[in-house]
Amino acid sequence: MSEAPKEPSKEASVVAPDSTQTAGGILKEARARQTLDKDWDPISPPPIDGVYVKDVKNVIYRGGVLTELYRPEWFAGEAFPIGHVVHVSLLPGLVTQWHCHHVQRDIVFPVRGFLRIGLYDARQDSPTLGKSFAMNFNLHRPRYLHIPPGVWHSLKNVGTDEAVYIVLNDVPFEYENPDDWTLAQDSPALPSGLL
Repeated sequence: MSEAPKEPSKEASVVAPDSTQTAGGILKEARARQTLDKDWDPISPPPIDGVYVKDVKNVIYRGGVLTELYRPEWFAGEAFPIGHVVHVSLLPGLVTQWHCHHVQRDIVFPVRGFLRIGLYDARQDSPTLGKSFAMNFNLHRPRYLHIPPGVWHSLKNVGTDEAVYIVLNDVPFEYENPDDWTLAQDSPALPSGLL
């Protein structure tokens, strides 16, 4: 006659709130870390110096939705003269080439679809040299992403339809001498898995 299995002790099934453990082949859950406050604002800024996110509010009106695209006071007291604006579309699943600029700053704003952006700080004089950051964004929760010179970035359309975004630059584009520097997606100089 076989004995009934013993009940696990309550002590054995207690897991520290911020850890994942396996005991006897049973996976124990881990508490998700807080990312938003009670007003649904991000808890912490991006970990790259000079990169910041600005939430923009949609205004719902009788005929649809109105979204502001630019206000000078949104940029942390820094002047951001608009020197060039481009509208970019990206087909589902496609990824832009990793690129950075030596002079210009970018502001990326989603217009349609679901995008994921990855960033990597390669600035030798930056306090956040070597840090990376990724975030999803779309027009359901519109937000600007400010990217300073020297920060590598790439965008991926993670949705099932075409994605569209606008990029504002603070200097005019020079066709003969573009301030665009590129790396291959699989470059060992960049962290993998951001997109």
